[in-house]
Amino acid sequence: MKKFVVKSLMRLLGLLPLKLHYFLARLLAFLAGKVFRYRVKVVEQNLAASFPDKSAGELKKIRNRFYRHFGDVIAETVWFGACRGPKRLRRARLVEISNVEVLNSLYEKSPGVMVLMSHAGNWELIGGIGSYNYTDIPSCFTEQNFCVVYLKQNPMWDAIMRDNRTAPLVDPGGFPGYLESRQVVRYVFEHKDEKKIYNFITDQHPYFRAKDFLKVTFMHQECESMKGAAELARRFGMAVCYLSMPVESRGHYKLKYVPICDSASSMEADDIMRRFYELLEADIEAQPWNYLWTHKRWKKFPK
Repeated sequence: MKKFVVKSLMRLLGLLPLKLHYFLARLLAFLAGKVFRYRVKVVEQNLAASFPDKSAGELKKIRNRFYRHFGDVIAETVWFGACRGPKRLRRARLVEISNVEVLNSLYEKSPGVMVLMSHAGNWELIGGIGSYNYTDIPSCFTEQNFCVVYLKQNPMWDAIMRDNRTAPLVDPGGFPGYLESRQVVRYVFEHKDEKKIYNFITDQHPYFRAKDFLKVTFMHQECESMKGAAELARRFGMAVCYLSMPVESRGHYKLKYVPICDSASSMEADDIMRRFYELLEADIEAQPWNYLWTHKRWKKFPK
């Protein structure tokens, strides 16, 4: 019953115009940052450690701008869930791929492509990727070759977010590429003879039972990084690229694919991940507020 109520409410809210969602996003930002102070201490600690050269006033401006962006991310996500089919999504032009030819080239000359993503931009919109090409160049994306990896939540939110994330697809219920993280290795092996595009959010803290992780310096701090995506890419000789998602203007993200290697078999997994963090750090330096500062990215495993 609770799931039905939440899904219905999100669907009804999603039908509102995007401009109205952005109006409501300001209220969300105020409530999250000023009233309920949602993870404000975590945000402030992360920002202070990540930007040691910035003044208290500069950090406060980034924090406030982050909460406005956070409100936008929530509002956009709810709106996205009511885009049943690609028409409404394309009309809004919320996201645009700036260099589809780069991904096409990697896809054409490799047995598959590993796309390393982060919590910059709005990662919840990636399910509409087939609608984001506004050029005359055909895109290699199809609902048969595109895969997105996610981390399992509780059953109710798993069902709600699956429905929301796959909303614009032609056949959301039959989409085979929505993969829970524990299913990925098996899925890749089972489909090793098929050319796929795998999208991994790889800036998360390693899962508690992760046995093999890499220590990297990211935003002036040592952190522990998952490298399973890079290892899979190496095992199957996939091309690897980084997905950049800066905010060009409110209501418009510009996706850019940045090649890391044509074949992961030519690089060590550690080097692939270090390059990923270099590219991500450059994006964060350019738009410091455009990152999910509420998550505890730099926590350490207990000894």
